[in-house]
Amino acid sequence: MGRVPRAYESWRRDHTLASAMRNSVVWYFQRIAEKLGMARERDYLKRFDYGNADPSSGLTTFWLGQSLMISPDEQLRFLRRLYAGDLPVSRTAMTTVRDILVQPRGLIVNAAGEHPFAAPWPADAIVSAKTGSATDRDGRNVRWLVGHVRRGSRAWLFVSAATRGDDLAALAAVDLAANALRDEGILR
Repeated sequence: MGRVPRAYESWRRDHTLASAMRNSVVWYFQRIAEKLGMARERDYLKRFDYGNADPSSGLTTFWLGQSLMISPDEQLRFLRRLYAGDLPVSRTAMTTVRDILVQPRGLIVNAAGEHPFAAPWPADAIVSAKTGSATDRDGRNVRWLVGHVRRGSRAWLFVSAATRGDDLAALAAVDLAANALRDEGILR
């Protein structure tokens, strides 16, 4: 998709699906939403059982702290389905998304850049994660880090949420997840 000037430096270039997901490139997904249309967006949200599945605040903005709301338990349920291969899309689509979510060793990448994460990782650890933001049912701004850790034949899912009112909340969600995964001995 073409170049569009935006708030984050990482948004000011062409993107693929992989780079747009990694850098949370809102304009890229707004264009996809426009191509899908409201009926298909609403259908996917319902079939995915994703939060309250409400896109009513606008085709290109409903996921930006608007009408779409999701709880930590709902995030976890969605991740379970994604990693179990149990979403109502092709296996190829689920594998593609899971592959895109794999993070560089010791880092979490989003629109604001690279953030240290639980470094050093054990050699056999693969961390997949996605940052995000939403409004919770109490109207608070929530910053997320959701993900999956694989070490050998074992796997764990995690959901971290911070409800601070500033940009530091995104880093707080990353730090909370890293600390919890270290405390559990999953990452060192």
